[in-house]
Formats: sequence, C-alpha cells, structure tokens
Amino acid sequence: MQTTLTKPFKIEGIGLHSGKTFSVDVLPAPADTGIRFRRTDVRHCDFTRITPYNVSSTQLATTIDCGGLPISTIEHLAGSFYGVGVDNAFVEVSGPEVPILDGSAAPIVALILEAGVSRLDKPRRILKVTRPVSVGLDGKTVEIVPCDGFSINFELDYAHPVVGRQIFDYTFDESSFVSEIAFARTFGFKREVDALWSMGLAKGGSLETAVVIDDGGVLNPGGLKAPDEFVRHKILDMFGDLSLIGYRLMGRITAVKSGHQVNNIFARALLEASNSYEIIESPGKSPVSGAEEQRAIA
Repeated sequence: MQTTLTKPFKIEGIGLHSGKTFSVDVLPAPADTGIRFRRTDVRHCDFTRITPYNVSSTQLATTIDCGGLPISTIEHLAGSFYGVGVDNAFVEVSGPEVPILDGSAAPIVALILEAGVSRLDKPRRILKVTRPVSVGLDGKTVEIVPCDGFSINFELDYAHPVVGRQIFDYTFDESSFVSEIAFARTFGFKREVDALWSMGLAKGGSLETAVVIDDGGVLNPGGLKAPDEFVRHKILDMFGDLSLIGYRLMGRITAVKSGHQVNNIFARALLEASNSYEIIESPGKSPVSGAEEQRAIA
C-alpha cells in the first residue's frame, strides 16, 4: 500500500551553494499526492509535484522548477523518501536550497524514521520494465532491463588514486538502504572546491558537508565511512534522481559513470519508452501498459 509520514518533521541547515541557513518542513500527504515541493519565502507559491520534467538544472545538484522558482539539492531528500518507503509528502522549503547537512541521507532518514511511516488505503504503483531501455552521453551510460525486484550495478571511475575504479552491486530493500546507501556522503576534490569558491559557488562546501579529497588523500579527520563510499553515494544520487519518475521501479539498472544529468535523461527516456514497461497497481490486478498509462496521463 502507499504510505505517508505519521507526523511532520523539520530539517535545518546550510545550503551547499549559498552557505546560507534554510529550513524544510516535511508534512504528511494523502494517497496519490506523490512528493510535492513549494517555497515558503515567496507568496502564492503552490505545491509542485516533482517529475523528471521539472528538473531545471543538474549542475552540482538536482534543481527543480517550483512554480517558476528554483529549489536545489533535492536529491538526498527525494532519495530518502524512496529508500525508506515514503510515497506521499508535502515539502515546504524556506528558500532556494534544501540543506546539505553532512552530505549524506543519513540525517534525513533518521528524521523520517523518528516521525514514522503510515500506510494509506490505496495500492502503490510499480513501473515494471518489460524491455531494455538505455541512454548514453559522453561515455556515461544507464541501462535498465527486466528483473524481479529492483537493483543497481554502478561503476565509478576517477583518475585519482583515492577514488579510482569502484563497482557496487546493490539490491534494494528498505532496511538495506539505511545500512548500505544512506550514510554515503557527497564528495569533491579540493582543487575543484577552491575553483568553485573563487566563482562564488559551493559556499557551503566544507569538511562538515562533504568528503574532500586532495592529492594526498581524504582531508576529513574521520576519513571515509566505507572504502567504497564514493560509489555508494553515486547510487544514493541515482535513487534521488530516479525517484522523480513517481513509481516504484522493478528492473535491474547498470550504470557507468552516471551523474545527475544522465540520470535525468534516463528518467525521461524510461517514461517515454511506453512500450518497454507496464504499471502494476497491486497484486492480483491486471497490469496497465506503458502506452495506456501515457494516454491516461495525457
């Protein structure tokens, strides 16, 4: 069945880009609401349901257009909803950014679990892949093929001795998301952070909000939380970006070097490949083809 929060919760912290403090109020929502965002610092901003089509930027983070206004860095919050099984919520943001916190989803997951997850009276809708769908751009690829359940095989390859080539094969369930994916933090190279700072960007980037790497290794005093934390974080980002599709997924993804841009291209391509999936509403109900679903939406 679909779910929502049992009670509201609040997130507070600095934004990765501006370095300013923002707050987020996350509220329960009825069945079939999906995840909807709005800005509270601007009058008359209505809730916007997130989809791959209202992503307005994928530079450094995923940014959505919310009634003509940007809300950036939504991917960790959106990925947390999918990861622990929240289908419906209203999200009110006090400015143009969701706080980055420690660069992972772990603090958000903890708040969701503390608030509680409640079942609703309508079935979940699952996008079941029936034929392969793939995209590629500049050597970065994502493909999904039919499979019972949902899994991601992600290959990361950086020409840096600390990162190098990492592969993580992850089979999704809500308990393993907490222990295997949610803790993985965003990462960056010190030379790139310095360049962004010089351009007035990433003002909230620090050792408290990301893993920072220089030529000598990881600069964070505590080091890494796992030797392959980098590739696990890429999977977290993928959860956030693909959650915008609006359905639970049934299929096996193989991704190579993908990031926010290619994730978004893939999410759109999957929805548009209406002959490559069917929508399953609940056990025992007849599936709806992707083409039928597209016609219903239209």
